[in-house]
Amino acid sequence: MPIGDKEALIARWHALDEEVRRAGAKLVVVSKYAPDEGVVALLQAGCRAFAESRPQGLRDRARAYPAAEWHQIGPVQRNKAKYVAAYADVWHTAADLAVAAAVAKRRTRPLPVLVQVNLSGAPHRHGVGWEEAEALVEALARLEPLVPCGLMGIAPLGEDARPYFARLRALRDRIFGPKGELSMGMSGDWRVALEEGATIVRVGGAIWGEWEERHKEAA
Repeated sequence: MPIGDKEALIARWHALDEEVRRAGAKLVVVSKYAPDEGVVALLQAGCRAFAESRPQGLRDRARAYPAAEWHQIGPVQRNKAKYVAAYADVWHTAADLAVAAAVAKRRTRPLPVLVQVNLSGAPHRHGVGWEEAEALVEALARLEPLVPCGLMGIAPLGEDARPYFARLRALRDRIFGPKGELSMGMSGDWRVALEEGATIVRVGGAIWGEWEERHKEAA
C-alpha cells in the first residue's frame, strides 16, 4: 500500500471512529476485502475491532492478529460453527438454533451473541422474522456459554433505513431493555443508525475507500 493511501486510510478511520464514539457507540471495521497490510496499518494506528463475513476469513485473520477483537458478521453454516466457536469475540448473526448449538458445543468461554433480524422479511435475506426473535433469544440463553446480548439488522438496499432501524430499536428495548446491544448501520447508513440508537456500527467501504474497490476487483 503506498504511504499516501495508508495515511488516508488511517485518517478516514480516525474521523469516523471519533464521530461514532461521540455518539456513545462502537465502530467495527469490516475487513472482508482488505489485504493484511491494511489491517496492520489500522492496528498500528490503534484500531482493535474488526469484522469478517466468512468464518474461514475470521479464522485466518484471528490467527494472524490475535490482539484484535474479531466479530463474525456473515451467515454461518453448521459445518463452519467450529470457526466461530474458536475465533469469534462477538457473533452478530445468530439466526438458527441448530447452528448456535453447534457453536456452543465447541465453545469453551463466554461468547456474546446478537440475534440477526430479517428487517425486510425478504426470503433470500438472512435472519429471523420479527416475531421469532424473542423466542430465539430465550433459546440461546439456555445454550451455555453463549450470552445473547442484543440484536443485529441490515436495512434493505435502496430503502429509507430509518423506519427499519427504529423498529429494531423498539424490539431491542422490549427484549433486552435499552442497555442491550444494537448492531446496525453500514457505510451508507451508519449516521442514521446512530441517530436511531445503534450501539455498534459495521463499516467497511467508507473507511477503505476506492482502495478497497481496487482490491476487491483484483481478488
